[in-house]
Amino acid sequence: MGDVRDILGVPRGQTAERQEAPKTKEKMQRPAGMSREAFALLGGSHPIVPSQLTEELRKKEDLKGLKQKRKSAKGQVTWRWQPFNNPARADTLALEHWVKCYKDQTGNKRPAEEGEYSFAKFNKKAQVYKYDDEEWENVVARDPEWDRAETDYLLSLCEQYDLRFLVIADRYEWAGGKSRTCEDLKERYYKVARSLQVAWEGTEEGAANLTLIKHPFNAQHERDRKQAIEVLLARTAQQDAEENVVLEQAGVVEEARRKEAALRKAAAQPARPAASAVGVAGGTPGALAAAAAVEVPPAVPEAQEPGTCSLLDADVAPHWPAKPGVYVRGAFTRQMGAQQLARMTGGTRAQKSVETALADLGMTATPDMSTRETCGAWLALRREIIDLNDLKRRVQVRADGAGSVGPEGRGKRTHKGKAPSRYDDAA
Repeated sequence: MGDVRDILGVPRGQTAERQEAPKTKEKMQRPAGMSREAFALLGGSHPIVPSQLTEELRKKEDLKGLKQKRKSAKGQVTWRWQPFNNPARADTLALEHWVKCYKDQTGNKRPAEEGEYSFAKFNKKAQVYKYDDEEWENVVARDPEWDRAETDYLLSLCEQYDLRFLVIADRYEWAGGKSRTCEDLKERYYKVARSLQVAWEGTEEGAANLTLIKHPFNAQHERDRKQAIEVLLARTAQQDAEENVVLEQAGVVEEARRKEAALRKAAAQPARPAASAVGVAGGTPGALAAAAAVEVPPAVPEAQEPGTCSLLDADVAPHWPAKPGVYVRGAFTRQMGAQQLARMTGGTRAQKSVETALADLGMTATPDMSTRETCGAWLALRREIIDLNDLKRRVQVRADGAGSVGPEGRGKRTHKGKAPSRYDDAA
């Protein structure tokens, strides 16, 4: 022991003081829900602080505890095989199924849903019209091919199969009766239903808004429809291809007929020279006579040839739109009237003079009755007034030019465009 004290530097005769072991640092605990990698990034110098993550974890833990409390309050979930009654059924058929239950601490099981069968509310029954003895005698439409016994049998099947007439026609078996198709059964039932509805409402006017009265069943239309569907389904691919070829050829022939009709219509109308081609040189009587010789466009014929377009362009000629479809004749005529004004020469002043002339004549902005004849006459009158205004303007311009440079004023030059004065003559 002395050697050990000498090595440690402890004087002899004194007990060595007990040295306390260093305290180990408390290790941080990884919170629940935090990944190991994220916890390793914190290190010892970064303490865990409250964050949104810990708040969400705490909420999840609280919710989990609440669910456990609720579960413990209701008991342990279990299942039980037990019979049940369906109130939607008229018979006494008893069925069984699994039912969710809760077992309490005493071992008693209580069903989770108590009461009647939950799916009974989805049982919907179709309304089947029935009659009594008095209604059969006075109300129900009589049919020599149907007696009361067979009609009662039909109504019983309608009630049993909820008006599913395909099933009814399949199950229909009347001893000693004739064969009935699905359309025959539907026609008989809806005739009886319509007669009962009219009787219950009192008058036909009172029952006019009911569905069976507004839309009566047409058995012949139903037969034709099914027959057409059968014919269509029985066709082969080769027959469909041949029909498509025929339809394409018919379209080409129809388009050629329309073009020929339009060409015949244009050839039947006499050519009309433009107002700008009329000679008005010098404002002489010959020029005025030439201006008066402008041909008036012919009236639009009342009888329209087959294949002729009912739309007219700005020149009162049949117009074939490039884009096929339906056009409103009144709106299209207004567009052609605006196009006539846009083609005028003279600018806004000339357009205003034309509008003034139209207003003086009592012309409306658009035809009141947008027939082909009315729209054609409206466009023809507007074009005549536009041409007349153009001729007047040209004659006036020509007359003003002839008056400003006459025989007596030729060769005389004015100062800066002014008229010659007496000082110019003296010079």
